[in-house]
Amino acid sequence: MAKRKSLLSHPLVLAAIVGFLRWYRSFVFGTFLFEHDERFRALMRSDEPAILAAWHQDFVHTFAYFSRWNHRKTYPLASASRDGGLATEAAVGMGFRRAVRGSSARGGPKALLQLTRLLNEDPRASVAVVCDGPRPPARVLKPGILHLAQTSGRPIWLVRTSYKPVKVLDRTWADFHIPLPGARAVCMADGPIEVPSDLDREGLEALRLELEQRLNDLADRADARVAEL
Repeated sequence: MAKRKSLLSHPLVLAAIVGFLRWYRSFVFGTFLFEHDERFRALMRSDEPAILAAWHQDFVHTFAYFSRWNHRKTYPLASASRDGGLATEAAVGMGFRRAVRGSSARGGPKALLQLTRLLNEDPRASVAVVCDGPRPPARVLKPGILHLAQTSGRPIWLVRTSYKPVKVLDRTWADFHIPLPGARAVCMADGPIEVPSDLDREGLEALRLELEQRLNDLADRADARVAEL
């Protein structure tokens, strides 16, 4: 396993992976029949900064959806693991800015501080966050996104992309979704959501629970909507 991961980190292999991902994005998104959330699409066409949040089970294709607007300064948050390093290189190749490394499992406070400084220094910077990763339980929102929104003043947008037909990897902890070429697709978003700067610990926890429920509801609505198409 270690030898395989070392091979994957080789510059030529990374270049091949990025090339494949770019082709895959063009091919798959070219064949998807997408129903867009027009308010969210208007946001992505602008330079207005935001914190973009998705669940782990759909984050690869949801982040690919974000990357279509590569004029935006969007920084993904990636784990500090070797897998996170591979994801970082792939994300940069797809048009994101350099990822900030860290998660709830490792290096979280340092990453949060880096992101806060980055957002305070660049008024147009946005962040894309997998808000229940990188470890289970799935669809349970981690609190870091709230602290980031509170300290930076950025609004949160909850985002879900759902597909039909889709392959669900039910042996993965997040029931990872892989849409098939030619799929019908739906993007739904909930935002902007402001986090007051004076909200205390109890208030933040109450808001965390509310946003967790809102993103779960959003995912369920998007899944139900795409099933109708």
